[in-house]
Amino acid sequence: MTAESKKACLLGALLLVILTASGCWGGQELNARAFVTAVAFDPITEEGVDPGEFLLGVQIPIPAKMGGGGGDSGEQGGGGGPPFVVFETTTKMVSVGIRQLQRQLDRELFFGHTQLFLINAELAATIGVDQLMDHFKRDFRVQRMARIAIIDGEARAILNTQPPISQTPSAYIENLLSPQSGVGINYISDFGRFLVEQSDDGIEPVLPRLKPGKEATVTGGAAVLKNGKFVGWLSNFETRGLNIILNQRIRSNYEVECPLHPGESIVVGVDNFHSRHQLREVNGQTVFQIKVRGQFETIEFSDLHGPLEALQGDLERGVSAVVQRELEQTVRRAQELGVDFLGVGRYLKSYKPEWWRQVKDNWAEEFFALPIEVEVEMEWAMTIRRFGG
Repeated sequence: MTAESKKACLLGALLLVILTASGCWGGQELNARAFVTAVAFDPITEEGVDPGEFLLGVQIPIPAKMGGGGGDSGEQGGGGGPPFVVFETTTKMVSVGIRQLQRQLDRELFFGHTQLFLINAELAATIGVDQLMDHFKRDFRVQRMARIAIIDGEARAILNTQPPISQTPSAYIENLLSPQSGVGINYISDFGRFLVEQSDDGIEPVLPRLKPGKEATVTGGAAVLKNGKFVGWLSNFETRGLNIILNQRIRSNYEVECPLHPGESIVVGVDNFHSRHQLREVNGQTVFQIKVRGQFETIEFSDLHGPLEALQGDLERGVSAVVQRELEQTVRRAQELGVDFLGVGRYLKSYKPEWWRQVKDNWAEEFFALPIEVEVEMEWAMTIRRFGG
């Protein structure tokens, strides 16, 4: 057989494969699937309901209304109404609830494009995040990059709210919970990170906090989990402190008192945070030390002057003190809750494995009693300065 004949046979075989191959996953056409973009879990408040039951909701976009441009009436493209639909059901098991939802649809529910999982805080505290997400962590089609958040209010309220900018609530919330939001008080995580931290016996997972509003959803703060269940909130500033301790590479603004004129304020923009952890012996006692370094720029002043270069030392000490107080509050909160979301246990497991083996079975009590020190040193970059007059 000549080279030309071999090429012709090969091309013919490839063409045959292309013509007989299925068009999408498992040979199922796209228009036979209902793509779920967001999932919500809420408790049932009615009396006489089994305490193990919960409300499962899913959001599904309507392709015909996703084109945008709804004319002068402000309607979404493709006709009136929002470009998505929400279905709900009551269940005790996620897989059973999905089967019940399927009975309302003429297309197969598909979770391979799910962007968002929203869990009401009360439900996360009683049933637990682990149990609610068990079905999805066993489904290989569910993306590990999907966002997961604890809701301070009704999760389904977010599903049904038309966002101010994005076409669907799922896309809007996904952006809020992504690094592109640029807000240091947000805790950035996803389904994959949650699974990793949940399986690691040296750290407990933390998830973002969302609070539904009348016109928009508010971010900021975080939810602390212990043994897979919600146990408490971190404030906005405690969350920012945790981001710094965990080297999350955030940029944020701080307000400090002007060293030159007490009572007047200076806003500084801080970035280039670097946190380093180590164990030290202090007066015969083992101390876990968190050392943080960073840089800041002056952003805004409350009067017509800016800090003089001669006051660099005072300003650097002032910014360092503000950041340090915030980090110390984050550490206190972790020890008050008895939850090691700082990763101290992970450090011991890596660098002091023999010690970790001795304390890991009683780590909550050991963590509460462990002395933890914070040391912060901030440097004024001085690439942008205003000198006073």
